[in-house]
Amino acid sequence: MNRKLMEDSFRLLQAEMSPIAGIQLHLSPAECEQLFSVLERHDLEYDRKVHLLGIYIILTVAAERHMECAPHHPDLTRNILDGDYLYSFYLQFAVKCRELDLVAYLAPSIKKMQIARSNGDFAAQNPAAGIEGFLIQEQNQQSRTSKAI
Repeated sequence: MNRKLMEDSFRLLQAEMSPIAGIQLHLSPAECEQLFSVLERHDLEYDRKVHLLGIYIILTVAAERHMECAPHHPDLTRNILDGDYLYSFYLQFAVKCRELDLVAYLAPSIKKMQIARSNGDFAAQNPAAGIEGFLIQEQNQQSRTSKAI
């Protein structure tokens, strides 16, 4: 199941991403394991799982590219541009997948992380935790709405 989910997510992302950017998205199943366990805990349609994994992949690779930005690194400019493009692509992809509420939920933590990195703090981020927090909040809102009806 996870293998098919990854294949479908990568295929969708590659179809949506500009070929001019020349960015290849790669994550191993182990790197996706945090999100797989989140998705297993929530009752979601398959297409939404594909979209959420796609968002996770984009955010993870964008953060990796920005973490590779060391002074005098031969690929410094490329890493900066790739990371910036991927953060823009994340927004475009999330809008297309109708995950605007997720974008709004993640925005403060992503911005704090970007500010911290600009100040030299390269602590690891965990987009799976942010996505799970959003899914829990969404589930609680749905539960309250169904109780009110």
